[in-house]
Amino acid sequence: MKKLFLPFLLLAGHLLYAQKTVVYTWLHYSGTIGSYPVEVKIRCTKNADSIWGEYYYTRKGSSSTISLEGTTGPGGAQISEQAYNPKLRQHEKTGTFALNAIGGKVLTGTWTDARKHTLPVQLKRIENDFISELQQWDIRLQLYKGTVENAGGSLQTYTRANKLIIHDPAKKSTRSLSGFDEVMYNHYGEIELEDLNFDGYPDLKIPIYFPQAIKNDGSFLYFIYNPQTRQFTSSKALTGLGYLDFNAHTKEFRKSDADGRGNEGNAYYKWVGNQFYLVREVRTYEDSPTVFYTEYTIRNGQSIKTKTYKK
Repeated sequence: MKKLFLPFLLLAGHLLYAQKTVVYTWLHYSGTIGSYPVEVKIRCTKNADSIWGEYYYTRKGSSSTISLEGTTGPGGAQISEQAYNPKLRQHEKTGTFALNAIGGKVLTGTWTDARKHTLPVQLKRIENDFISELQQWDIRLQLYKGTVENAGGSLQTYTRANKLIIHDPAKKSTRSLSGFDEVMYNHYGEIELEDLNFDGYPDLKIPIYFPQAIKNDGSFLYFIYNPQTRQFTSSKALTGLGYLDFNAHTKEFRKSDADGRGNEGNAYYKWVGNQFYLVREVRTYEDSPTVFYTEYTIRNGQSIKTKTYKK
């Protein structure tokens, strides 16, 4: 009998291995609970029924988010919400949603508060219908085990990724993107699909981990989808900013920073074409109750400071 041997592929002395990549999709919805306008974002897990997310009432702003967690399936979605109670200094369950299955263009159903008062829910998805097609793509990371020095100065073995493999079933084509070699937070790879430039098409981001860092120990690699070429392209400009929060309602994204002593700030950016620009900054300092604001105007491809004030 002829023996068959499986070849082992080595990369820099480390074994490549077949391990799962978990793919999440962020969906953004805008609509109402009763007569109250809300903005909702929900993260779905491919091939799983678990969902997670958050929402906020438009009149209160995105700084007052309420967390969501639940399940979705063909029969509909059941979601619980939790909000922070400043008097009790803890999160508590404040309501539940009963909706049709997450992912469709429209979500309808009911919201019930802790006192069993019920309001109708009407939500419309912001992303275009390509989101449904993209969820059928095979998107995964090439992973391997590698040794890296951790924050304590010791060598430790981590799961690393050095290639993004994307198969487009409609075009029957597979493309690999490389040029990175990063540590993953878990023993598996993670990919998140989210519209980063607010053109209606989901883009892609990969959470990464910095073992040597004590603070700011993680970030994302960002890739922007081009609907004309049906391909993703690495965005080094976004990646250079690190952790970002994307608001599909305001069409802005935010970079936050804090030193743990009360010095905090938020920088807000907007897209113009294929470029993004700083449009305002909001900062607070440990020795002052005042909030400081800086506004910028986009001129000739640059963010120009035009106004500063404080409240």
